[in-house]
Amino acid sequence: MIKKFISAMAIGCAFIACESGTDAPPEYKGGNNNNNSSAITVVPVDYTAGRIMNATLGRGINLGNSWDSDGADDGGWSNPIRDTDFAVIKAAGFNSVRIPVRWQKYSDYNTHTVDPERLKGVKEDIRLAIANGLAVVVNFHHYVELNCAGGGGTKADGTKCKYDAVEYEKEKAHFLALWNQVATEMGEFPDNMVVLEILNEPSIPQADIVDKLMTDAYTVIRTAAPGKTIMFETYHLAKFYELPSLHLPPDGNIIFSGHYYEPYQYSHQGLGYDCKGDLVKTNTAAKDMKEYASLAFRYYPDVDNVNHVPLNMGEFGVSGGDSSPCQWQKGEAPSETGKAEWAKKTVQAAWENGISFHYWAFGATSGFDAYDGNNWYPGFPGALIF
Repeated sequence: MIKKFISAMAIGCAFIACESGTDAPPEYKGGNNNNNSSAITVVPVDYTAGRIMNATLGRGINLGNSWDSDGADDGGWSNPIRDTDFAVIKAAGFNSVRIPVRWQKYSDYNTHTVDPERLKGVKEDIRLAIANGLAVVVNFHHYVELNCAGGGGTKADGTKCKYDAVEYEKEKAHFLALWNQVATEMGEFPDNMVVLEILNEPSIPQADIVDKLMTDAYTVIRTAAPGKTIMFETYHLAKFYELPSLHLPPDGNIIFSGHYYEPYQYSHQGLGYDCKGDLVKTNTAAKDMKEYASLAFRYYPDVDNVNHVPLNMGEFGVSGGDSSPCQWQKGEAPSETGKAEWAKKTVQAAWENGISFHYWAFGATSGFDAYDGNNWYPGFPGALIF
């Protein structure tokens, strides 16, 4: 059994790119706020293949804080994916899992190859997922070196990253070469069971740079994996309303994925936001998801003039309940009931608009967890499976 690197005690930004709080509205207002001046030429595409794969993903959950660990002490974040987790997830009624992977960790910059042990372990988990009837989304997660070289995020010493053209091109070349290897390795698995997600939550602040990065990675992946569905995200840490910042290829076998934690004042309490519990609980997902679907139809319509580029909600959740960071900080944590109610309203809104989803997350993830290692937390999995 290959050791899987991960964490239960990771607080702050370990579970996701927690700098993703935003004051922006939950819809695209037009103008130049997407920081990408090139106009999109609307060309209807037959998205049948992507739509079929999106339906296969259906209701899903993230196996976070695992292969996306930094592995700083070779012990990861103490949250290994267990072989038995897949059966538990399947029995609960889920259709798929999302496996975030920090592929650049221990990779070889001379040969541009991923760590063989990490590759072996991830592929082992994909086999287990498929054996349990679960489709898989596998991505590049927490590629902090690439994002930082592009001017996104902060360095280990807390200073803000600045764009470095030379370093960025170096990291980008490594990223693309690693994707070529990973996409090729994914050829072992059926095309209808594995989705390749380009890059989780890009924090590079320039939309045009992220747009080009996505396009270049897509070209590499599509060449190595001609039959796999490819998933895109936007700059601004994968906000749905930034879809117009991308120039998606006229490929019918793609999915666009956005992340949803609105409002951050409720979902991220104890993680950069005050602990006020359910006093600040609100949910506008019904309105937001409808607007996201409308935006997708406006910019990326299907040839049938009814559908649009398939949408996936790759992350959403609330850091609350007994495992919330608020439990050891001043203030009150969101309740288990409130956390589940918010999640249920969000997935209902997504489902009504044809949006597949992956809840953040299954195991220990700084209060976002739905499962404590032995049992589901109150309200779960019912909040996500109905």
